Amino acid sequence: METTLRGFQGKTLLLCISVATLSFLVIQCAAALKVATDCDNIRILSSELTSEKAATYCRYAAGEREKVESLWGATWKEPISIHAHSSYGISMARAHGMPGFIQMPLGRVQTKTSALLHEITHIYAPHDNRFLQEGLAVYLQDKIGGNPAFPNFGEDLWVLARDRLSFDISLASLNHVRFPTPLGIRVGERNAYILAGSFVGFLIEKYGMPMFRRLYETEDYDIVYGKSLEILEKEWRSALEGK
Repeated sequence: METTLRGFQGKTLLLCISVATLSFLVIQCAAALKVATDCDNIRILSSELTSEKAATYCRYAAGEREKVESLWGATWKEPISIHAHSSYGISMARAHGMPGFIQMPLGRVQTKTSALLHEITHIYAPHDNRFLQEGLAVYLQDKIGGNPAFPNFGEDLWVLARDRLSFDISLASLNHVRFPTPLGIRVGERNAYILAGSFVGFLIEKYGMPMFRRLYETEDYDIVYGKSLEILEKEWRSALEGK
């Protein structure tokens, strides 16, 4: 973990990382980072953003949070802290065992390509099923996110998924991946995220969000949809081929 965060200034943060799993130190760890600005229950932590850019990103983050909450409900009511730093290679929600904490690569913030709504979705809708969790976050980032981001960066998610139908992988194998195992363990992270986002989008757009919420709670395709995952995958593949 310390190698991922190499380059941070100050000894306090490294101490926090090594003990972040101890709940009584979580708040102290977040507080040890430099607060750049606060707005609407969002806190931007950064020693590399100017005050003006931090304030702009804070307002943007508040807007993305509002989108997620209006769609999913107020399942998270606490502040969200976003730490932007050049040492991060990827964005991550619930980083270092801290709920409500997002790590964000500084470059993504500066180029306006951060998957921020994706990560906020993880805070509002955490799940151990990586396929459903990442699929929901990818779909919402693509559908309502304020900027193009990983994994499709503005390209048509359905076209990208259709181009990957020939991959020798079933959705059932992705559906078995549990946190913290990476979703792309078999087909690569970007490919797995595209497939998951497309399939979750198919379920939501064809059968509605309420049914998907039930699936998210139960993980039982047969009970929620009256169809197995295998049959739903065939429907999804047929829909993609028709696009």
